[in-house]
Amino acid sequence: MPPKAPPQVEMPPPQPHDVPAGGLDVPPKVVPTAAGENPADPLEEAFPGESQLTPEERNRWLVLHFALPRTIMTCDMAAGRSTEEELNDCLASMAWGSVEQGTSEWGLESQSPTLEPPHPSLISYSEYVERTYPTDGSMEEWAREENLKMAMQKRCTFTNPGEPGAKFRPMFDQMVKNLQHASKALIKAYDVKKPMLIEDDVPEDETRPELQNIMRFGRHQILPAFWQLLTQLTRRGRRFSLVFRSFSEEQLSVLQKELFLFCQGQHPAYDGKNKTQKPPPMSGEKASRDLRLYNLSIGRLSQEAKVLTFSERPAGEAPKVARPGEVVAPPAVPAGQEADLDGTDAPEFVPTAYNFSESYHEVYAGMQNQILVGANSAAILEDKSAGGKLLLVDHAGGMAESQVQHLLFDGSLGGIGSSGEQDPALDLRDVVTGKPLAPSEATDIFTHRVDFFNAATDVDYFVQAVEACERNFSEKILASRETEQSGLEKQAAEAHESQDQEQTLPAKEYLYRNIIPALMPALEACQRDRPPDPVEFIALYMLRHSKQYSKSLRG
Repeated sequence: MPPKAPPQVEMPPPQPHDVPAGGLDVPPKVVPTAAGENPADPLEEAFPGESQLTPEERNRWLVLHFALPRTIMTCDMAAGRSTEEELNDCLASMAWGSVEQGTSEWGLESQSPTLEPPHPSLISYSEYVERTYPTDGSMEEWAREENLKMAMQKRCTFTNPGEPGAKFRPMFDQMVKNLQHASKALIKAYDVKKPMLIEDDVPEDETRPELQNIMRFGRHQILPAFWQLLTQLTRRGRRFSLVFRSFSEEQLSVLQKELFLFCQGQHPAYDGKNKTQKPPPMSGEKASRDLRLYNLSIGRLSQEAKVLTFSERPAGEAPKVARPGEVVAPPAVPAGQEADLDGTDAPEFVPTAYNFSESYHEVYAGMQNQILVGANSAAILEDKSAGGKLLLVDHAGGMAESQVQHLLFDGSLGGIGSSGEQDPALDLRDVVTGKPLAPSEATDIFTHRVDFFNAATDVDYFVQAVEACERNFSEKILASRETEQSGLEKQAAEAHESQDQEQTLPAKEYLYRNIIPALMPALEACQRDRPPDPVEFIALYMLRHSKQYSKSLRG
């Protein structure tokens, strides 16, 4: 069951003298359509060839996959890292330095956090710690566990005084500042003292109201940039779906609860009260799309069993989506599960399950044509020990599906690197062939490595990232078609050249190449049957077997 909604209260709109907080006061951008569609307001192409895309391709269906830690949430419950530890760990992976030969100590050289090193000779502090405290399989278990513990401790205190990353403490403080609530009225209303970065220090109190519990940390648990993305896409009228990817059921439930409140306009930081901005409806009201995450749409993926199971959703077709004011009948019970007329035998519940042991078609089509048709938000719980996150795309060596773009945001993804090998945090495959795709084919088209420092400090981070990935996707479509067109033109040129060569062939060779192969079956039949009129026989044979000789001519 979805989390219980708070009591309905009247939500007055912000007063003119109120200053909106929370980053939702940015006016929506106008979504371009096609060049020349509106003569009064002609479209200037954002990139060469944009007008060659169809309206469905320019306003494609976005299926946005979001990891939770180091992507849109501040802590990592699966790894047991608090927000303070996670921010330090994040900066440790984005700080670059070198190792002094005499002392073997790592020294910071980069000036600001970046995903890639400013110079190839530098290594991140995280990589240095990994080398210093190895955890390979050849070690004894106790030594391996001790090194894991020491490495995490080093990374998670990276910016503390006296640590190698102390110079990055201002960046740490900047992230915390941007996570704090900007509205003083909101802080006062909920009696917020200071931002708490260690979640265990402020456990949830079941005796307190739900909204008070959400505000107990004095800061955002989910990045404002994520809420900004939902707001802007909704205001632009874009069709988009959300798929949350998590290793922790507990962390997913936190997001589920806040998403419910946000979509209903009841999130304490986004409800129009206390000088906060209220987002447009995202709960099905006022003809809006319902972006709330229901338990029916939460699945569990097993790489070992090769199956994605939605345990609370009955097997069968996708349920019809209700519009505001519309009454929709519940989904029909699948065949074989009907209860007896006397009601003594309850039908056996069969959950929705998609198998991918032999091919990926079923799970891809199931998610896209069933789960995300019946709901606009879904989630997949995954086993962290089973490998990278499975992401399926219809690539087919080009851009086979041009009206749907799957895009995974994940801050744990690695860079492309020189080897071009598959990222261990990701299992990216073509749904048709089942073969893995190289990172170079997917980066900022199907996947986006989240810069968590910028995502935490720039409220427009995800809006800009989606726009950039959409443009890359569009340019890839055009490049793929250009390549295909060039191939067709080359084939046509070769065929024309072949025809020109045939015109210069000697008569005998011309006949043997173009006519004899077509006549041969008729001649053999004529020789076998010895009809009274051989010429008429051959003519009728050719008419009756036109497909056979037409193929021979083209051969």
